[in-house]
Amino acid sequence: MEKLIPAQEVPKFLPIKMATVRSWIFQGRLPIVRLGRKVLVKESVLERISEGGLEAVAGEAGRVA
Repeated sequence: MEKLIPAQEVPKFLPIKMATVRSWIFQGRLPIVRLGRKVLVKESVLERISEGGLEAVAGEAGRVA
């Protein structure tokens, strides 16, 4: 089972600010998983972004309503 990271903890994994995380989510650039009101990011997505940049997950995220 894949580990899910709360969106608030993404800055601990990547050298970005929370405002950037929110912006990427709103723009549909960061793939997320919603569980009720929680917004989560797969750990594998963060690893791919860390290794290859945001372009490594381009096209995976749908528009967040």
